[in-house]
Amino acid sequence: MEDLRLVGLSEDGSRLVLEGADGQEFAVCLDERLHAALRGDRARLGQLQIAMESQLRPREIQARIRAGQSSEEVALAAGVSVDRIRRFETPIMLERTHMAETARSIGVRRVTDATTTPLGTLVAARLEERGVDPLDLEWDSWRREDACWQVVLHYTAGERERVASWVFDPARRTIEPADEEARWLTEEERAVPERVRPLHPRLTPVPAPEPDEETAQRDTGPVVAPAAPSEPAPPAAKPEPKSGRRRASVPSWDEILFGGPVKPEGS
Repeated sequence: MEDLRLVGLSEDGSRLVLEGADGQEFAVCLDERLHAALRGDRARLGQLQIAMESQLRPREIQARIRAGQSSEEVALAAGVSVDRIRRFETPIMLERTHMAETARSIGVRRVTDATTTPLGTLVAARLEERGVDPLDLEWDSWRREDACWQVVLHYTAGERERVASWVFDPARRTIEPADEEARWLTEEERAVPERVRPLHPRLTPVPAPEPDEETAQRDTGPVVAPAAPSEPAPPAAKPEPKSGRRRASVPSWDEILFGGPVKPEGS
């Protein structure tokens, strides 16, 4: 790289005039980047460079990282290298780590607990009971559009990557589960009963248990087989109804033919 010699300012005072070894002159614009370079402010110089090369300003880049995007994703959107984006990543990542640690210190009280327990302690204890090393837990957070923070836990259990999320409100210092994994880690385990008991015994009668064979014989005596049915007896003649009035006699066929009762011969 050839060294240049400072000649002075241009006539309009907007540029520095430099001269090479061969007498060729060069001009450098007196802009904010040059001032930052002269001060040794590399961070500011990098911000200005990115602002010129991409469509995203440094403030927008940091806002994207704060919202959960990675440096690779922001670099792709900005159209610059990842190394340029990472110059602004460090303070934002420290902020995200700080918010995750603050959320882990928030006390959580379950139904059966008398006192509150920090979220991080409660989660680590429950996972340790299931063989998950607390040192393997990875916590992160990012800022949501509603000014709350999404707190995320990554861990491995049962040979599968798992993710649990909570919503942390720094202003109110409250934290709530955002998915089923987080509810399982911080809430009670509720067992579903086999059947629901009635509110009052009278509402649902309970059937008496069926007696066994020994109890039935003791209570009712020996069981006797029914006798075979006998032949039906002939029906008895119905007695004539008793009445104070005598029933009128019906004339026989002989009386109708001969005009009177038939007398026996020799009478």
